[in-house]
Amino acid sequence: MASGQWRALAEQFQLICPSGGAPGVGSPGALPGLASCGHWVNVAGLQGWVQALLDQGIPSFRCPRCPESPWLWQELCKLGLFTDEARARLEAQILVQEGATGSYRQCPRCQRLVQRLEPGPLRTPCLPCSQQARRLYCFCWGCGRDWPDTSPHADPRCPLQAALHDAPKIQAPPSSLHGCPSLRACPRCYALLSHTLQGYPSVICPECHCVFCYRCLGLSGGHRLPCQIADRQLVCGREAVTLLPMGAQ
Repeated sequence: MASGQWRALAEQFQLICPSGGAPGVGSPGALPGLASCGHWVNVAGLQGWVQALLDQGIPSFRCPRCPESPWLWQELCKLGLFTDEARARLEAQILVQEGATGSYRQCPRCQRLVQRLEPGPLRTPCLPCSQQARRLYCFCWGCGRDWPDTSPHADPRCPLQAALHDAPKIQAPPSSLHGCPSLRACPRCYALLSHTLQGYPSVICPECHCVFCYRCLGLSGGHRLPCQIADRQLVCGREAVTLLPMGAQ
């Protein structure tokens, strides 16, 4: 969406308080909140603005006055004073957006969405849980386990787990790989693989030469399409990936 469209949508919902605005300034009864970029936001129009963006397939948010300033979802929740019902409805809509893959994760403790802008440290804070506990609460972006301190993660495969979770799905309707994650881990050695989208769904791992189906993750032998597309793999904290036999439904 062009910056002009962002501004027009913000004006429609009277999102940004007038220049120099502060508490008590703006539409009668409007409750302002100070965003991280320094602009005062009319939270009365915030929910409608967020809903309008999501209806257009846009799961990310930024200030209409300074487009280079992103607004994290957890920041908007703090500003917006959404009801639990409204927040749950909006978060459910965010999760079904293809563009949200890799940027959002549900906190394993409170199930609310946490957004991050760029791949980076796996240790991820949850603002609502931290406020409730009155201390910093963090979880691992890759596997979702509690991460109570700044010590290194116990499982070195967790960056791999994060990559698998963040990978978007393949969008190629004519292909048998349509709807599969764009990254898979070899079921035997965990090497990251992608498919060329040419030929059969079976792949050969270049590291350990394991042959498996990219769709169902089953090992070679007696495979027939169609097979069930397996979910994103869970590798962190496990001795081995659970394998489906070829042709499992």
